[in-house]
Amino acid sequence: MTNLDKSKTYTLDEFLLCVKEERAELYEGIPVFMSPASYEHEGVVANLIGEFMNALKGSTCQVFGSNLQVIFPFKDDVTVLPDISIICDKNKLRNKRCYGAPDMVVEVLSPSTARNDRLRKYHYYEKAGVHEYLIIDYQNQTIEKYVLHEGHYQLEEIYSNENKLFRSTRFSDITFSIDDIFSFLNE
Repeated sequence: MTNLDKSKTYTLDEFLLCVKEERAELYEGIPVFMSPASYEHEGVVANLIGEFMNALKGSTCQVFGSNLQVIFPFKDDVTVLPDISIICDKNKLRNKRCYGAPDMVVEVLSPSTARNDRLRKYHYYEKAGVHEYLIIDYQNQTIEKYVLHEGHYQLEEIYSNENKLFRSTRFSDITFSIDDIFSFLNE
């Protein structure tokens, strides 16, 4: 069990010492605990990781799931556990963590995390310089693609039943049909 107290603020070092096996993030010194994900959430994550790994095979980029802590170099202490991170700069990977902005981050919305994914994490990813941020809504079977332009995110595309072929802006080899990502939900 963790020694973290939700009502207390922590420095990054204190947080990293206290958090053990629990899935927790740190938002400007405040610990936020993660609930277990639904099968729908995990199915979407698994399908996306498969697509990303196939597309990036042979490149220097690595695909990570939600257990990789990403620490941002902000004045306020922030560490997050994105559902998926793609990291091309291996120098950012040390001490079992990522220090700095991944090249791409994916968050799959859940009822308990949607607000943080759309507001807080959106802001953190933008501020840190994550090139491409995908927000996946499995209930509505949509993918929102935000791309960093001059330090600010712009909604570049929404993929849905009307626009099914996803194309990454950051990674030209990443393309897939959203039907492949959400297919298990329609069986």
